Amino acid sequence: MEEKIASKEIKMKGAEQRLTYDELNQACADMSQQLQKQDVYIRQLREQMAQMNYILQNRRLEYLFRVVELSMKADNMWKFDPEFVTSCIEEIQESLTIPEEKPEDSKEN
Repeated sequence: MEEKIASKEIKMKGAEQRLTYDELNQACADMSQQLQKQDVYIRQLREQMAQMNYILQNRRLEYLFRVVELSMKADNMWKFDPEFVTSCIEEIQESLTIPEEKPEDSKEN
């Protein structure tokens, strides 16, 4: 109970205290610097994520090719479902096909 009263008094004292212009300016500069550091960190994380996505996509393609390769062997001991092999082939084709850019209409009404 006494802790709650003490914390309320501390909050009240903090609310009554006003910062000077220089203190506010310094606080803004500190926050701006923290924001810049976080922005750099976020960019680094995005770059790492893009690299990982690239690696994962290549790894997936390797496995898709491996499924198709194993399904075409003469002994065919892997016995993949033909529909699965077809879906693997279609996925390979989709990922290796460069999407066509659709020209946007320059005339807009």
